[in-house]
Amino acid sequence: MTILDKLERKLGSWAIPNIAAYLVAGQLIVWLLSLRFINPDGTNTFLELMYFDSKLVLQGEIWRIFAFPLIPPLSDPIFLIFAWYIFYMISGALESQWGAFRLNVYMLLGACLGMLFAFLLPGVPITNEFWGQSVFLAFAYLFPNFELRLFFILPVKVKWLGWIAWGYLGLIFFSNPWQVKIFLMASVLNYFLFFGRDILLTMRNKKRVAEMKAEKTKFEAEPFHVCGTCGATDKSHPEREFRYRDDECICDDCLAKEKAAANS
Repeated sequence: MTILDKLERKLGSWAIPNIAAYLVAGQLIVWLLSLRFINPDGTNTFLELMYFDSKLVLQGEIWRIFAFPLIPPLSDPIFLIFAWYIFYMISGALESQWGAFRLNVYMLLGACLGMLFAFLLPGVPITNEFWGQSVFLAFAYLFPNFELRLFFILPVKVKWLGWIAWGYLGLIFFSNPWQVKIFLMASVLNYFLFFGRDILLTMRNKKRVAEMKAEKTKFEAEPFHVCGTCGATDKSHPEREFRYRDDECICDDCLAKEKAAANS
């Protein structure tokens, strides 16, 4: 029994079923409220109060901790609806696979780790973008062959979108200072805590299968019969027949020559 199983037995009743619905509803309310606070320069004073800033949290703005999951994606209204729909759908699929408790732990762990390591970036406002990415990556791992309609037209398997997401995170990782690198790794650490063991086992199994295939190929390439007289093998001369005489292998061609020599 794993640690997560033990926690679920003790704390499973505290899990929030259909948590994605509450998160989407909360983000929708925050987005609607933020429409009244858009400045001429494009900034939004309301959303700025929602961003996680470790420096401001230490100064007493504790609400930023609880507001962190409710920050809506920064996008146009149409893509916002699409993003909320995708988030709700993939969260529902994860909940059906894991159960409400494990999904709650996965989301809570990702948010807490991200905010914890955001203290390495004091004064820098942090959104929940990487946290949302970790939920999508979990879905891509568990349902790789699920198809999404890209731009509502082009069918694409989720596993390819997952690789694109990893590429995007890798680009951010290698193009930013070490504080951002650590924050990014912390934000997706929940993914590796949940799937790391399975990934390692899969890699080991693939390596083992590759080694077995290599051994099989090598075995099949080696001859089974080798004529002790002329050196012909069942690989070099598959048309010949091979027999054993006094524990020595001899091909039918050499055997015929011996008989002919004996008769002459």
